Amino acid sequence: MKYWIIIIAALVACACNPTVNETVTMDSSPTLYPDYDGVTVPKNIAPINFSTIAYDSLQRIEAEVTAGDGTKYHFSGDRFIDFGIGTWREIAQKSAGKTIEIAVSEYKNDKKYIYRPFAVHISDDEIDPYLCYRLITPGYRIYSRMGIYCRNITTFEQKAVVDNHLINDNCVNCHSFPKGDADRASLHIRGDLGSTVLKDGDQITVCRAVNEKLGLNCVYPYWHPSGNYIAYSQNNTVQSFHCGDANRVEVYDLESRVVVYDMAKNMLLTCPELNSEKTFTTEPSFSPDGKTLYFASADTVDMNTRTTEVRYNICRIGFDEATGRFSHEVDTLVNAAADSMTTAFPRPSYDGKYLLYSKFKYGQFGIWHKEADLWILNLATNEAYPLAAANSPTAADSYHSWSQNSRWIVFESRRGDGFFTRAYIAHITPDGRADKAFLLPQQDPMQNCALMYSYNVPELATKEFKFDKGSLEQKLKSGEKLQFGY
Repeated sequence: MKYWIIIIAALVACACNPTVNETVTMDSSPTLYPDYDGVTVPKNIAPINFSTIAYDSLQRIEAEVTAGDGTKYHFSGDRFIDFGIGTWREIAQKSAGKTIEIAVSEYKNDKKYIYRPFAVHISDDEIDPYLCYRLITPGYRIYSRMGIYCRNITTFEQKAVVDNHLINDNCVNCHSFPKGDADRASLHIRGDLGSTVLKDGDQITVCRAVNEKLGLNCVYPYWHPSGNYIAYSQNNTVQSFHCGDANRVEVYDLESRVVVYDMAKNMLLTCPELNSEKTFTTEPSFSPDGKTLYFASADTVDMNTRTTEVRYNICRIGFDEATGRFSHEVDTLVNAAADSMTTAFPRPSYDGKYLLYSKFKYGQFGIWHKEADLWILNLATNEAYPLAAANSPTAADSYHSWSQNSRWIVFESRRGDGFFTRAYIAHITPDGRADKAFLLPQQDPMQNCALMYSYNVPELATKEFKFDKGSLEQKLKSGEKLQFGY
């Protein structure tokens, strides 16, 4: 019997090891998928499992990792390298603040290719452990299949927060948390159950923002650091399609304003500078000290005929937390219109040093603009510059959020295939520059190619985002809503 076991083991070993007729030493690093060559990753990120672009022809792939302390680890697989969570954490802890080297060998067509090692820097700066995003088909009007999900990015665990099948296939979007605390949240529902949903622990409140004076719902939320206010924009959004332009679709507002919801008084607050027929104002965010409200603003034009002429600047206005009043003095921080450009989504770092935004040729919805890039404004020096190492030269980079320690950003990009957006992460150095961005790791790296949904509005969180789904469904379908005052 033992001889049969030996024979079977030998046959299995032969089957697992491909025939090698020739060994080729390459004077280059491997072409990876995802591209982790030269990236900086947080020490608490999930394993950066990878393959190469030879995935379909691979017979085997091997990797030798040299950790920061010199320890060597060996891995192999038929189609990709899977480090395993436990081993990867050991490597990351030994290498925090240092650079690891990964030497890759490919087996294909009965040849072994040995590549020059590539480097990955393991940053001692940790990233917030959760990432929340919407997964949506990349269509234009149909949203019958979508949901909001929460991913533990220190592992590969993803959970559904809200699946829109639960709520009559209504659109769900615009999730936001105060300082990353997902125990409290604002969520927007669009459709016949249209509402603003507020979550405070286990308590869920379904709200109605529309009234006689303010005829639009509340979207694009951003919490005041105190947790007592939420800034929203109210937008009448439409879309049109280009017949002969690289950007296939244009999304724009026919009307928009900025309001701030006072949670204690159940009142929507605004002022003439944020609510005027002469301007479009949108996409608000509070400074970390709560004394400033940032927003994007453009002169009103006929968007049906002059879409390509609209240019948004980044502005700020003072806000008094004690009284809920605005200063009525608007300061333009980024005058993109002067350069015939536009800006969107100003987001301050939590340390108050930088303002992150996207910049492109015109309009407000950069997600469909191939030229859209991420820029930073240094709030101390007023220097503005692109995040060159993080941006793609050919695809839209937009919808960004900061980690609580202001050392990481997450954003969505179409750089993979030009059609689906994926979540990318980039390290921000203390002087406000970006390191090379990397794709959100998956246990099977080819999942990024196979997934037929786009990542939308990636928001970092310090806690898991979750709803009592039964309570949410019951409250939405009951028709009972808290009417926002004005």
